[in-house]
Amino acid sequence: MRLSARSTTAPAPDVSVIIPTYNRIAMLKEALASVLEQTFAGTVEIIVVDDNSQDGTPSTIREQYPDIYLIACSKNGGPSAARNKGICAAQGRYIAFLDSDDLWEADYLKTQVDTLNRQVSPEPTHFSVSDVWLWETDRNVRLHRPQGMHPDYSSLLHHLLAAGSFIHTPSAVVVHRQAFDQVGLFNESLRFAEDTDLYIRLLMVGYQPVFTRKILTIRRKHSQGQAIEPKNIDLRIQSRIGTLKKYYPLIGTEEIEPSLKDISAQIYAQFATQCYRSQHFLKWIALLIASRQYTSWQAVMLRVHHDFGFTARKISGFLRKWRAPEIV
Repeated sequence: MRLSARSTTAPAPDVSVIIPTYNRIAMLKEALASVLEQTFAGTVEIIVVDDNSQDGTPSTIREQYPDIYLIACSKNGGPSAARNKGICAAQGRYIAFLDSDDLWEADYLKTQVDTLNRQVSPEPTHFSVSDVWLWETDRNVRLHRPQGMHPDYSSLLHHLLAAGSFIHTPSAVVVHRQAFDQVGLFNESLRFAEDTDLYIRLLMVGYQPVFTRKILTIRRKHSQGQAIEPKNIDLRIQSRIGTLKKYYPLIGTEEIEPSLKDISAQIYAQFATQCYRSQHFLKWIALLIASRQYTSWQAVMLRVHHDFGFTARKISGFLRKWRAPEIV
């Protein structure tokens, strides 16, 4: 990999890597190391967008990484605003996002860019998506998280509206730079699911994901400022319902079979299941009751049965492990 210098006379880089960060200097250094170790043979510019960190991030980047293009924000604007600043500054043909708490395997960029270059089309119509390792740092365990549509949904757009993104992190996505000229930037008014909102707009103008099925992105599961916390459930529901009401009237019935009411019920049921699996049982019950305004009690009871099945499977797995004879 060759780092591209920021110059008006230098050729445009093949890829712009955009890394938004806020008070994560230790993890940021690890993320940068994973970029600098890429086997990709093309030219890459690295753009770090510091969202007004108070841990010395800007000075560290200037002193230790002089070849990296730093955008230091004077006030905190959130991840969408930080990514947008990076996109506007990017000079590469492709945009690759990497959150500062995530990592890439060494052949990430090579695989993603090669995948896009193999698509036969006069115009860019795809974005590439790798599979993800979910790294539970407290237990030091990695779990494979495949990407793609869940079979419960009739289309990718249905999945995005009802269940949120079928992509676990933007750090697993590479997209043509010109896609943002067509669909716009990240919606900075959204506190949650700004990536879901972007994918909806990409699909609506004809872009499609290409899944490499290779596990090349590492997403850390930790407690430092991540949005997937139980206390955020109500805000996330409001955000998803707002997205549904915004885009559903703009999407044809050939793309989404269920009604607006049915998808609203699915949103509540999906978050209820999250609460059940994280053992927030009172919230689970409250969300199931709330879903009743959009669906029948029979459908609610089917979701209860579905969630109880999760416990049954865990108990069954434990018993099989407990009963298994030791192999000496």
